[in-house]
Amino acid sequence: MEGTLSEDDGLIRDSSMDLNDSTSDPHMALELGALGIELNLDGPDIGEPCIGMEFDSDDAAKEYYISYANRVGFGVRMNKSRRSRKDETVIMRRFVCTREGFHSKRVIYDDGKKKRKRGTTREGCMAMIEVIRKDHGKWVVTKLITEHTHMVAFPGKVQPRVDNSIIQNSSGLLHATSSGGFGNLNNFNRGIRVNPFGEGGEAEGLLEYLKKMQAENPAFFYAIQVDNNNCMTNVFWADAKARMAYQYFGDAVTFDTTYKKTKYMMPFATFRGMNNHLQSVTFGCALLMDETKGSYVWLFETWLSAMGGRHPDTLVTDRDKAMEGAITRVFPNARHWFCNWHILSRCKQRLSDVYLKYATLKRDLKECINHSETVEEFDTRWELILDKYNLWDNPWLQSLYDVRQRWAPAYQKGAFFPELSASQRSESLNKFFKRNFNSKTSLLVFIARFDQEMASQYEKEAQADFAAAYTKPFLRTPSPIEKQAAEVYTKEIFDKFQEEFIESLGYYVDKIEDGPNNKYNVTKEEDNRRAYTVTFSEPDKKASCSCYKFESSGILCRHVLRVFFIVGIRVLPEYYILKRWTRDAASSVILDEQATEPGLNFQDCLVAWYNDLCLDAVKYGIEGAMSSEIYKVAKAALQKALAEVVAAKNTQRKGQQNMQRFLRLQKMQYKMPLPKLQTKKTPARSTQDEVDRSKRSVKDDSRDASVTGMNGEAH
Repeated sequence: MEGTLSEDDGLIRDSSMDLNDSTSDPHMALELGALGIELNLDGPDIGEPCIGMEFDSDDAAKEYYISYANRVGFGVRMNKSRRSRKDETVIMRRFVCTREGFHSKRVIYDDGKKKRKRGTTREGCMAMIEVIRKDHGKWVVTKLITEHTHMVAFPGKVQPRVDNSIIQNSSGLLHATSSGGFGNLNNFNRGIRVNPFGEGGEAEGLLEYLKKMQAENPAFFYAIQVDNNNCMTNVFWADAKARMAYQYFGDAVTFDTTYKKTKYMMPFATFRGMNNHLQSVTFGCALLMDETKGSYVWLFETWLSAMGGRHPDTLVTDRDKAMEGAITRVFPNARHWFCNWHILSRCKQRLSDVYLKYATLKRDLKECINHSETVEEFDTRWELILDKYNLWDNPWLQSLYDVRQRWAPAYQKGAFFPELSASQRSESLNKFFKRNFNSKTSLLVFIARFDQEMASQYEKEAQADFAAAYTKPFLRTPSPIEKQAAEVYTKEIFDKFQEEFIESLGYYVDKIEDGPNNKYNVTKEEDNRRAYTVTFSEPDKKASCSCYKFESSGILCRHVLRVFFIVGIRVLPEYYILKRWTRDAASSVILDEQATEPGLNFQDCLVAWYNDLCLDAVKYGIEGAMSSEIYKVAKAALQKALAEVVAAKNTQRKGQQNMQRFLRLQKMQYKMPLPKLQTKKTPARSTQDEVDRSKRSVKDDSRDASVTGMNGEAH
């Protein structure tokens, strides 16, 4: 089989020198390409490239693309090649714009001296052409992207004068070529991507915004990474609601970097999950300078710190080697899966020529991926697709099959992940990005709009909480199990449970094995070809099914429910009611335990207390907004409670101030030196005073002697 096992393994990365270059200085060609200067303008008139174009050789394809690039006005370099496993000959070539990808951020040191940093022209441009050698010997264009992320081709075709002064002073070059009518050339050099935030400007505005959010709410978390020039590179933030939601619904997380079309082509990343109403919830957002392993490691470690150090059980991402390496390092014990939606999207890009030729390929792949219930069924369908469309030698499909355990649902049964839509993404969030996320939107405007979208999500969640608390679902049977589920589950989860319960009535059960663990064969009456095996333990009242629905989604399947009916279980065992799906999923029990856990720092305690009070406030609002009378009572009680809290806060503050004052006084007392005692000077006595004093002393002595004698006679 030709090709390689994975997308990048075995690929040859050729020299990154600009293929348009006709000079001896590679750096010179790079600078000219960065400025969009058009070279070799006297070439032949080249037509537009398209999928399906054929060339006699890869060199012919290269010459064509270089000529096309010269006409349009961008540089070309070789990006990747692939060799055949059979004879090591090249079977694929990819040519890209010189602004493709991003340069590494690492700084090289030599003998203790920092090397001069060069300006970079890489800004993630996706323009490319890929040709593959087919069996008939022709080289065919199978992939093509013509859009650039930067400006190309000046209106006036000016042949630039190539010398070192042009490279050293690009502003002079811009002024010299402005005769073609390009009025805003002075701003064009800003397109060269050195740092997406730069110094000041939107970076300062973003920092002020994050500071303001944290000042308003101490539970708001943000972190900023800077480079060697003290410029922002990566930014992460999460509000109190996001951090609180993760405590309840952080078992399964989707990390999405689909949205990358910012003003500076910076990937916007979101951590998301699913709440007990099957609504998408956000666990944090980030703006990244690039998609390198280092950036991902910083982001994952920062996010983990914001979420209290709790690791997700399952993390779903796009298929990316840098991301995979970072996840292995930061989340070594988490299950790392690839998103099905991204896999199917990549198939459409990688197999574009086959998609154009066979209209049914997309449908067959979708059914194979999403509707195969067992591993055997998936493998059988996959092989049928390879046979039907002659794709056994396709390296992309081979690389997918090698990692099928990471993305095929048939291989992931038994591991919990909430039931998401087929795309595993929030449709409302996708619409928001399409409407608000473009190159013309400033960073701060976008973040303000994103905050509004998050507020809308929070409002919908509150409405769902209200509906779950004050509405009763319609029961379709008199079964106690259905009634029990209606009382504990949210409306959205109960609808899914009710569907399984009603469908269970159409199955019949055969006992196939007796013992401590009884085994039952469960099949549908009109389709007995597909059978499910349910194992039931009588002492524990526990059951497991070969479909693994409960293990995957946390909702009992129709097969187990049917066996429960046969063995006489009329109430769901507590084990089968996951708290995350109940109305009380967001209770304060977790936060209460966390707040009293020893070893937590003060900031973590603030977050726990704040989140706990917010939950109580939501419940208070629901109870107090029932009528005008109840609202007045609730408002008065709230104002009274607030006054008591403020009074307690003031009392505590005064006590702290008094204690601080006492400590200061004590400290001053220990530090204050004792005063020195001054000896008093007695005035000189006169001679007469001395004589009188001596006479009084003689009289006193004679008196004492007479007293002593009298005392002696008494004895």
